[in-house]
Amino acid sequence: MNYSDHARCPSCSGSMIFNIGAQKLVCSSCSRMLSPDEYELIIAEKKQKGVSDEAVSGARPNVDENDGFASLNRSYTCSSCGGEINPGALGAADFCPFCGNAIVFTDKYREQRMPDFILPFIREKSYFIANFRKRARTKYFVPDGFIREAVPENVRATYVPFWLYDVKVSGEADYQAEKVECRGFGKYSSYEHLVYQGHTAGSQKYLHVPQDGSSNVDDRISQALEPYPVEAAQPFSFAWLSGLNATIYNMDSHDSYVSIRRRVTASFDAFLSDAKNFTYTRIDRRDYKMEPLKVSYALFPIWTMDLVWNNVKFRFAMNGQTGKSAEEFPISWGKFFTCQLSSWFMASSFGLWLALILLPEKGSGGKEMGDFMSLMFFLSAVFVRFVSVKYLFTRNLNSCLSCLAMLACSACLISLCLEDDYYKSRGRFIFDMLMVLAVFVFGVISTSIWTLHVIKKDNAMEFRRESNDYVSAMDNTVSSKDRKLLYRKSSKSRDSLILKQKQGWF
Repeated sequence: MNYSDHARCPSCSGSMIFNIGAQKLVCSSCSRMLSPDEYELIIAEKKQKGVSDEAVSGARPNVDENDGFASLNRSYTCSSCGGEINPGALGAADFCPFCGNAIVFTDKYREQRMPDFILPFIREKSYFIANFRKRARTKYFVPDGFIREAVPENVRATYVPFWLYDVKVSGEADYQAEKVECRGFGKYSSYEHLVYQGHTAGSQKYLHVPQDGSSNVDDRISQALEPYPVEAAQPFSFAWLSGLNATIYNMDSHDSYVSIRRRVTASFDAFLSDAKNFTYTRIDRRDYKMEPLKVSYALFPIWTMDLVWNNVKFRFAMNGQTGKSAEEFPISWGKFFTCQLSSWFMASSFGLWLALILLPEKGSGGKEMGDFMSLMFFLSAVFVRFVSVKYLFTRNLNSCLSCLAMLACSACLISLCLEDDYYKSRGRFIFDMLMVLAVFVFGVISTSIWTLHVIKKDNAMEFRRESNDYVSAMDNTVSSKDRKLLYRKSSKSRDSLILKQKQGWF
């Protein structure tokens, strides 16, 4: 019968658990340490001496009458204590809830497919939690209460099944490419659009493009943690799984290939159209031949946990090899609006004071005032976006101190302006106050939209559109390239002309 495995200590028969920090199996009873290779060698020697699988097994499957995938959703009887274990259909490693033995349900892998290799965990749980705290403190406007009070749940180190594809693509494409260049500054700026038309052909090879093989894993998370350093992978051994979590696939290589085709096609589009040297590109016609060269099956390490705060769950995941993370964080709207209002109030007050010092002495007119206001608005927007948002309003304490300091500075600047003889004329005072108010309102609205876009992008977990991390540099070939300038056009907008044209807006 096909039994599952329990990593038993060769010295005392205790349970051996893989220790991520030591990168070795450690006996929970006698603390003996063995590398996975050393342990596998000992097991192989025991089998040569005639030790039966049942004698070293971890659990006996309670096989039902069903065949195929449904039969994987079965229970097991622990060989040590006789307790019943229910790992679920996809579960491939678990602890016995009665005696605590770490069991790897190796029979599931043998019935499906043995992994070709495994990428081991090298990041420990302590690093995972510390990385979460660090990320929470560097994100924009995360509530202090979330950092203090969020309760980690379901912290799991899981080996997730992945299909890795080697793919060669060749073919030709007709495309349009657009380069946008800014002319001028401020309200006098314009954009020059240079639109090219081209035809090109070539070939490219992609190695180890990954796609997770479990429908229980959100593709946005698994793709956000890329790339996975396949060069650090080890030959597969069940010893790597002992004491950790692991799953088998429920999406085979044919199902997963759809996503790979999309990503490889997007990368090849960018390669043929030379997209990195243009602002926008558009493929008008493509004729590609995609040739799968090899499909490998691997297990990759992913740390996951749920964080519960105010009865809302937030996800956090980390690549167990590289430490790259993907996360969701709440936003403190109090910090957000306090940042925008106080920062722009100070910036507007400073602009009024500076205008009072510089402009009257030069007898400036409307043009000089307009240029000055454009420059001040640009500098203020840069200050709000890259200084105030990023550094001054991260925690509650520095948010309060920054707000008070800005209000005090604004009050001082306005009092200096009111004491000046320049504002003895009520009409001039009212005009300048209205101008400052307009700058304040427009500034708050514009940088709020800008900041919200940055926050949304920073917290977003999106599907990967390309597979540029897996290009084989030795196999890039451009066999022909023909490109000419189609037209040149000036515009007040930076928006693409060729993409609008494709959507039928012209």
